[in-house]
Amino acid sequence: MSQSELQLSDIFSVDKDGKPTIKIVLFGPTLAGKTSMLTVFNALRRMEDPDLIVSSLTKIQEYGRTVFFDHSVFQTPPFKGKKFDRLRYHLWTVPGEERHKAQRDIVMRGVDAVLLFLNFEKTAWDSNVKTVKEAKAKIGEKFGKKIPVVAYINKSDLPPEERTDKRAFITFLQDIEAIPKENVANYIMTGSCLNARNDLLTILKSENRDEYLENERLKTSKRPDSVWLVVRPIQKLTQLVVQQRMEVLQGI
Repeated sequence: MSQSELQLSDIFSVDKDGKPTIKIVLFGPTLAGKTSMLTVFNALRRMEDPDLIVSSLTKIQEYGRTVFFDHSVFQTPPFKGKKFDRLRYHLWTVPGEERHKAQRDIVMRGVDAVLLFLNFEKTAWDSNVKTVKEAKAKIGEKFGKKIPVVAYINKSDLPPEERTDKRAFITFLQDIEAIPKENVANYIMTGSCLNARNDLLTILKSENRDEYLENERLKTSKRPDSVWLVVRPIQKLTQLVVQQRMEVLQGI
């Protein structure tokens, strides 16, 4: 099968509506900010109702959930000739507490890719390490290979003295074979879900809101950098899944 003949339905599972779907699990310790990331994504999805967005951005709840998003939220650029305008994103996250371990086992079934959602706080280092080891144990030999893995370190807004050095994350993730030795920037990303949330709130509450919105929808070109930093890991995971599966289908 040639690259041009491959369809998204050849690469991804198809849901009951006939849409190709990718399942990504946000796997991370408690209080890392996983729910905050989903809240930012949800706000982008619901831009046609700014008042509702403001409400959702100011009410962040910490509990397990699964949320569907369409391609417009992530704006994943074409990759290897494939466009993602029909792809539906199925994002899962569960609380990181020990008592939810069995729930995490269930959520990981049928996963296409994993976002290791880590915490820059120095006090969270042990929790980060435990989380990554648990994720690898659940997936087994497919971890970082047949099931792509990208790491996102949240809370880059913290003062430097309160953050773990990024190099420590890189060393640990490479040693445990979560990410490759080359092209590290493609596999470990940083950002602040809090900054993204606050920047969206600022736009929606601004007297100059029309500068950012068109027909009450945020212009993609006006997305704050903080928002793009939160979106980028999902885009990269999508590309990695496509690359890995195309290679398998084409017998490379």
